[in-house]
Amino acid sequence: MSEQSARRFLLGMVAFWLPFGLITAFYPAVMDLFQTPEGVGAKTAFSNHVWMHGGFDILSICLLVFAISRTRLTSSTLRLVGVAALMPTIAIAWSLVATPYWNPMFIVAGTGCLAFGLGAFVVAAKL
Repeated sequence: MSEQSARRFLLGMVAFWLPFGLITAFYPAVMDLFQTPEGVGAKTAFSNHVWMHGGFDILSICLLVFAISRTRLTSSTLRLVGVAALMPTIAIAWSLVATPYWNPMFIVAGTGCLAFGLGAFVVAAKL
């Protein structure tokens, strides 16, 4: 696999996460789509504040992955990006299993994160 293909993979990751970051930072009400009625009912001004922080965290990861895509790529770098992508997968899985707040639609976001996490390891192995 070429470095150019690896760059495209990283930019795909940014494109996947960017809408989530923008939504959670600037319009967290859209995230109600992923929540159960109990989750929506538990919303407070503080939880909207936490959404905003989470959104900016996602946006910061997007910027870092974009910056990484502009450097000389190594297998180690791509594996570390893969680990970073697996972190939200773990959080989403835990939230779905251990709390009553998330509906099954949240599996889509978790599956996307898992795919990019595992994909980064595949790309790293071929680089």
